[in-house]
Amino acid sequence: MATNTKEVRSARKVQLPGVVVSTGYFVLHFLEMCLAMCIGGITLIILFFAGAAQIGYPNLLQRFPALSIMMIAIILSVVMTAWMRFRGMSWRLTAEMSSTTIILGILLVGLNWLGTISQSDMLEWMKVLACPVMLVPMLLRFDHYAGRMDHRHHAHEAHMIM
Repeated sequence: MATNTKEVRSARKVQLPGVVVSTGYFVLHFLEMCLAMCIGGITLIILFFAGAAQIGYPNLLQRFPALSIMMIAIILSVVMTAWMRFRGMSWRLTAEMSSTTIILGILLVGLNWLGTISQSDMLEWMKVLACPVMLVPMLLRFDHYAGRMDHRHHAHEAHMIM
């Protein structure tokens, strides 16, 4: 009995650092994705609205809020797609992650049309939720994003499923 208790204690000691490392890797991966999306996204969003102003729509967000929110969602999605593919992620993981901002945009526009949120609040909600919604696919594939599975293995596994 004493030997089994020692084995259990030593097994717990070995697992705890693994959990800490996995969680740390997950958090770092999430922060990296947020930084990539924010830096690239903000840059492209500014360029998009500056371009719209140049062709005669200086107040696009006020005149066409639903279109503006969807364009912001698409731009954030494109940036995330580019970054994930650059990092060697599979198309499946990329599609799961990149779709989150588009789904968020659709939900915000829908809530606006239903009268649940105002037009001016759509942008605020997009800014607040764009990064957190990425946690949904990340948590569903925790092993991958926590570094327990490399990208090539997951891409092969996803290919075998399809």
